[in-house]
Amino acid sequence: MGRGDRAFNYNNYISRYHKRHLDLMDLMAFFQPRANAPLDDVAKLCGFPGKLGFDGSEVWAAWQAGGIARIRDYCETDVANTYLVFLRFQRLRGVMDEAQYRREIDLVRATLARGGEAHWRQYLDAWPVAAPGQ
Repeated sequence: MGRGDRAFNYNNYISRYHKRHLDLMDLMAFFQPRANAPLDDVAKLCGFPGKLGFDGSEVWAAWQAGGIARIRDYCETDVANTYLVFLRFQRLRGVMDEAQYRREIDLVRATLARGGEAHWRQYLDAWPVAAPGQ
């Protein structure tokens, strides 16, 4: 956190405004608390699957019912959605060119297809091959 190094004092993980990490929702909302949009909405607007019929509000009940596998599946698909939105964000702001973006999207799709678990099959089924912007 920079206690021993002045260069890290205000450029650490806890600080919002730095380059060591980014909070995608925060950055996309230009750090305005009322300007953010739910990940599910943004993912679907980008042509990605979004949530698969389970959201964060259901986690506690699923935990109490012993639904750990369902929570894990939900968390894994949330990470995939976040990464795909991040890729689209990087493409739109010019960090990636179209060829780099396509390679990474294809890599994600191929990696998930190799997984074979039911939640990834469902995720891929919900992800059209020729989605807009992809």
